[in-house]
Amino acid sequence: MQLSKTLLKSLSLSPHQAAVYFAALELGGANIQQLSRKSGVKRTSIYNFIDELKERGLILETAKRKRKLYSGVDPEQLVELEKTRVAELERSLPELRAIKNKSRTKPRVSFYEGIVGIKEVYGDMLNDKKEIIAFEDLEHMRAGLPKQFYDWFPPERARRGIPFRSISRDSETAKEFAKNNIRLLRESKLVKSADWKTEINIYGNKVALMSFRTRTPFCVLIEDQDIAETLRDVWGKLWNNLDSQKIG
Repeated sequence: MQLSKTLLKSLSLSPHQAAVYFAALELGGANIQQLSRKSGVKRTSIYNFIDELKERGLILETAKRKRKLYSGVDPEQLVELEKTRVAELERSLPELRAIKNKSRTKPRVSFYEGIVGIKEVYGDMLNDKKEIIAFEDLEHMRAGLPKQFYDWFPPERARRGIPFRSISRDSETAKEFAKNNIRLLRESKLVKSADWKTEINIYGNKVALMSFRTRTPFCVLIEDQDIAETLRDVWGKLWNNLDSQKIG
């Protein structure tokens, strides 16, 4: 019997498990050898998962003359069993929501490695749609990011109406980039400093710490309202002290 992928998915069974269940359903009471012959699944394989099928309520085990026989549970009973499980889950929702809300008080930290990971974080900034404030070293960003992506992200962000304010390390690259600030919906201020080789983006309740120090750039993304607000406050105080150097 050819089993459809949809059927296997709905039952959450592997092809071998499904074949044994259907054999037990058709035979109505069979031993392992008979199930193996009918399903085409080796007896040793059936022994490996028959207990799981029993625990999930798909197979019933009975004893006849000291021999174990197995039969498949009626499909209609399976539907009722799933309805019961859904009802139990719905009754548990308040408790599950409480656990979820409690977890929101804990910071979430994610690590993204390589250009693919860096792009994923930039994509999150676009999806978040919140103003982005940043510390950036454009010279090393330009060297660390693919040119196509480096050229694409700022206008795409501006197209989506997401403002960007940056405290940038003073460099020729930063000064040149700042000439497009108005078009790119951005403001920037320069600060003289040694190489940062990093970028820090603060948006919504997230802080993205990106490093371009190695051949493999990476980002640590922290999701925590208090941390984001603290860094936003520190950034704002420095920004205000750099008014005379504002560009764009």
